[in-house]
Amino acid sequence: MKNPFLKMPFLFFLLSLLVGILIQYFLKIYNWSIAFILVGILAMLISYLIPEDRQFKWRWLFGVGVCLFIIGVGIISTTVRQDKSAYEFSDKKEIVKGVVTDTHQEKSKTTAYKVYLPEKDKQIVCYIQRDSLDNRRISPGEEFLFYGEIQPFRNMGNPDDFDYVRYMYNQGFVGSVYLSARDYQYTGEISESFRYTALRCRQYILDFYQSLGFEEDEYAILSALTLGYKEALTDDLTQSFRTTGTVHVLSLSGLHVGVIYLMISFILSFIRRGSKYYFIKPLLVISLLWAYTFLTGLPISVVRASIMLTVFCIGEVFGRKSYSLHALFITAFFMLLYNPFSLFDVGFQLSFMSVLSILYLQPKASALLKTENKYGKKIWQLFTLSLVAQLGTFPLCLYYFGTFPTYFFITNILVVPLVSLIIYAMGGVLLAKGLSTLLPDFSYYFYYLPVEIVQKLTQLLVSIIHFFERLPYALINDIKISLLDLGLIFLFIISLLLFLIYRKSKALIIGLASVFFLILLHTVDALMLKPDQLTVYNRRGMTDIQWNTESKEYTMSSEDLDKGYRFIKYNGRTVLILSTNLFERKEVKEKLVVDFLVLVKDNAFSLNNLNQIFSIKNVVLESSLSADTRRKLTKECKKLNIPCHDVVFDGAFSMNF
Repeated sequence: MKNPFLKMPFLFFLLSLLVGILIQYFLKIYNWSIAFILVGILAMLISYLIPEDRQFKWRWLFGVGVCLFIIGVGIISTTVRQDKSAYEFSDKKEIVKGVVTDTHQEKSKTTAYKVYLPEKDKQIVCYIQRDSLDNRRISPGEEFLFYGEIQPFRNMGNPDDFDYVRYMYNQGFVGSVYLSARDYQYTGEISESFRYTALRCRQYILDFYQSLGFEEDEYAILSALTLGYKEALTDDLTQSFRTTGTVHVLSLSGLHVGVIYLMISFILSFIRRGSKYYFIKPLLVISLLWAYTFLTGLPISVVRASIMLTVFCIGEVFGRKSYSLHALFITAFFMLLYNPFSLFDVGFQLSFMSVLSILYLQPKASALLKTENKYGKKIWQLFTLSLVAQLGTFPLCLYYFGTFPTYFFITNILVVPLVSLIIYAMGGVLLAKGLSTLLPDFSYYFYYLPVEIVQKLTQLLVSIIHFFERLPYALINDIKISLLDLGLIFLFIISLLLFLIYRKSKALIIGLASVFFLILLHTVDALMLKPDQLTVYNRRGMTDIQWNTESKEYTMSSEDLDKGYRFIKYNGRTVLILSTNLFERKEVKEKLVVDFLVLVKDNAFSLNNLNQIFSIKNVVLESSLSADTRRKLTKECKKLNIPCHDVVFDGAFSMNF
């Protein structure tokens, strides 16, 4: 097996950059970055001073120097991004100027905006309460002043919950602010920057889609497929695509940009290869491709795919053979150099692994079955495309989402070509838009056929999704794997592929060893007894209390507290759960000792009164209590010198019996 670094030097650069990013992200050793860079430069210089007769022996020195230099660059790049995500919070309100950076998102009671603070060089999320008297929404690039207190993001603090704080940190946002309709005002200034102009163009196209009379689901799917706008998708529709393993088609990625690339190439097919003007074609393709990227609002996934295809086209301009894997590594290198935190973005990881699997494995998988029938060949290629894409991404899906779509290989064979047809049909709709601008009197006739085709194709897509979603065992849920499990699964896949492709027996041994350790780890975990434990979860607006004793598990919700209380006594510890103020004005001769008092639901509780009846050692305030009640009870606990745990601020409460 040849050294991959010889054909793809950017793979070596990429791996070195990854090391630098990971070192700084987890260890924060910025001061050492200069040492890495200087030692790297010194090693490269020394490699040139070595006598010719010894250069072969010391040929590795230059590579080590390049590696150390790029590691240092990765540390510096990551430090710059970390500084952008750091913020010193104030405990008071202040007047701040902000610029909206993306299309708004409608929440249940508020409208959410991503906002850049030019005076602080930070990004926040701004939640503005909706006012029935003011239906106007702030556009991307529009400037406004607000008066509020920027607060840090908070996790719910429940075991195995999604780390929202870490996610927003990786996205470059430092905090959030909640505003009423009276807390902000427009300045009248609008930024004309490239990105904001692109987002306003995307909004114009979205408004055009709505004017065509599509149904709600049709509009949502078309907006996601062609422009990457997913805010119109309902949770049920998104879950349907996730269940069938086709949710990736709703996110603009290499698949969609590839279809656009093929469409542009087809339109320009009259420029024949070998012609002295052939160089014009790749230049036009690049220009039109980036024009499409601009219209989608420059999302990172489309930019990533466009950079990669641009590398292909540049290769054609200079008459060089395009090497797709190398282009992928070049793209990843420069994107991570620009924003190292992209490495921790799930979308980036899934997209990169999917494209890597397709580029490297799909040609090999497709060659396993040779057929002269062109339709059979197309079906086999679609099958292998779906198979290798899922092979590269399913370990990540298991790790992040704990799910596995059972019928993914069938649904992708049907859905991927259908998505391509929908995108082509939308090209016809845009052509009709151009013709209707020139001849407005014939608009109805121009639009009728392409819009009808798009509607029928979209309806067929939804029907296929719903059919497979309803099949038994369509989605395997609640699969929990650790980071170590993820590494072992990838090690097994890579080892198995090396064995099948290159017939390396050592690779098979390593793969089988990884499976053995994976089974061993989960066997040991299954045999270990769970500790007797009680957990009060932080669920917004609802009660969720779980405990297990003697290998039996119990769950309590709001509906299970009809009596107003629940005593749990085990191993000499007493837990009292109160949902109503039953003991107000009660008198007792002897106080009942309560190790943990859990207060739920009722905002009339008074610790001063309860302390007259119970000898309370610890208090737990559950999230169904109002914010004012939790603040009041926390103050009472401090006066009575009773330890208090507020699950909203302190996260879920757990105790062992």
